[in-house]
Amino acid sequence: MTTDLVTYYGQTPTIDQLVENYGAYLEKLDRETKLLLRTVLTNYVFMRERHEPSSYTLIEASRDALFVTFLGMETPQLLVDICSQLNGLTTHEAETILEALQHQIRWGNARQAVN
Repeated sequence: MTTDLVTYYGQTPTIDQLVENYGAYLEKLDRETKLLLRTVLTNYVFMRERHEPSSYTLIEASRDALFVTFLGMETPQLLVDICSQLNGLTTHEAETILEALQHQIRWGNARQAVN
């Protein structure tokens, strides 16, 4: 088992595929994409726990995400692609990716430069 940031807490074939496509630290994703993915995953976990967990998909979570409503922007194609690749994601896997994203956004390769 590797100890890449994404897989450190939970390695599954789904997460392995994400790492294979976007890097061990998801370094192929920019900060904005990571922030948007974090929003989608958070929505996904919440909705799976509140309403019909087996029928709610990550694609639906991306469509329901607040950035679509409040920012008036379409879901970026890269985010759609990632959500499609993560089809069937469990809430445990989503939480694992959320932990990695949080670390990267706060401390790692996606942190915002501060003057």
